[in-house]
Amino acid sequence: MFNCELIKRDTSHFAGFSFSGPFPQSFPSEAVKVQQQLGSRKSEFTPNINTDVVFSPYFVCDNLATYFACYEVPEGNAIPEGMMSFKLPSHTYAKVTCTNKTIRDGYGHVFDWIQKQGVKQLSGACSIEIFYIEQADEERVELLIPVE
Repeated sequence: MFNCELIKRDTSHFAGFSFSGPFPQSFPSEAVKVQQQLGSRKSEFTPNINTDVVFSPYFVCDNLATYFACYEVPEGNAIPEGMMSFKLPSHTYAKVTCTNKTIRDGYGHVFDWIQKQGVKQLSGACSIEIFYIEQADEERVELLIPVE
């Protein structure tokens, strides 16, 4: 059910919102709020932006986390007022596919798989949660953990 693999993502450009706060106390509730904030403004993006896929890069440092809810945008694309844009460099990731209801199990499987493969999580790089919005009770999610 939880198949893991190594993938490479090229440099990506994103636009959206973020939240920074205490970890783990603020999560997942604040992550859901920032995704809802993005979803409520998806009509402000140009038609060439796929608003059915939400990218949520995040990083955790000790007990503080920053979590983003974004759409992938072409470099230099105009972004709606009040949103931020940034790019993530190319990385190799350990990837597992799960659902919005099995994220916790997905993380357990991908971290076990990373250890069994003998690769290391890349410190200082963002992990990414990718949500495929289907307006269903259970939606596909990919978890990407940067590795070296």
